[in-house]
Amino acid sequence: CDPYAYAMHSNGTITQWLGPKMMERIDGWMGLVGFREMISVRTRWLDDQVDATIHKKVEQERAKQLVILGAGYDTRGFRLDLWKDSNNEDFRVVEVDQPEVQENKIKKMQWLVQNDDNGKDIADRMDSKKVQFLPVDFNSDDLQQQVQLMEGFNANVPSVVILEGVTQYIPKESTADTLKKIKDIVPPGSTLLITHVPEKFFAPRDTLTKAQGMILWWAEKVGEPWISGWSTEEFEDFLNDCGYQVISSTTQTDYNHTYLKSVGRKMDEKNLMSMERFVVA
Repeated sequence: CDPYAYAMHSNGTITQWLGPKMMERIDGWMGLVGFREMISVRTRWLDDQVDATIHKKVEQERAKQLVILGAGYDTRGFRLDLWKDSNNEDFRVVEVDQPEVQENKIKKMQWLVQNDDNGKDIADRMDSKKVQFLPVDFNSDDLQQQVQLMEGFNANVPSVVILEGVTQYIPKESTADTLKKIKDIVPPGSTLLITHVPEKFFAPRDTLTKAQGMILWWAEKVGEPWISGWSTEEFEDFLNDCGYQVISSTTQTDYNHTYLKSVGRKMDEKNLMSMERFVVA
């Protein structure tokens, strides 16, 4: 759960006011049964993986830096307690996204500083540069150069890099280019957390569930169609070509019992979307 989501999205306050039960009914009416749970599982999975990289048994292997590519309006750098350990004081979060997205997000974070109960903590993370924003125009800027020149970025410490919910929207060549550049920036021992859509979801719509088809329809409706997908084996080969080795590849189905049941939201398997795979490399 993102406690700051209500300020990040235009309908966030309404969603918070309606509550999960009513939102489930609305999802059903829109033909999107399971979508909210899929996103919740992805978020929880990423949070847990970030926590695992920070608390590895061998101190020298622990991540000291989080780089979020295409960070959007997620507030992972503000809602997770990444500095709870005394030896983690130097941990840094670098959010990378389009300039206009970051400008708008910073305004929203500043609003939270003034209006949210945790405003003081948010202000501290921004003022101390524990969380930093790096504006990059992915269409024209050199990502590698921009990151390397950024004040506060440390190319010598193990890092965890997140590319969440992005690969389906951009050409495979663009994903490969980004991953290769990041591979040259962060040191060996760093971790990549990345999601991708299985190729089977690009099959004719009549082979998909109603909810799965609606997700693709909505993506096209808002002008952000899904254009790239891989089979599990193809994605592993793709990452190998980019210089990475896959450690694990899972999906929503693997976490239905552990994540959703614990909060009373375990789903019937027929309603599980599982439209993304979650990969550690």
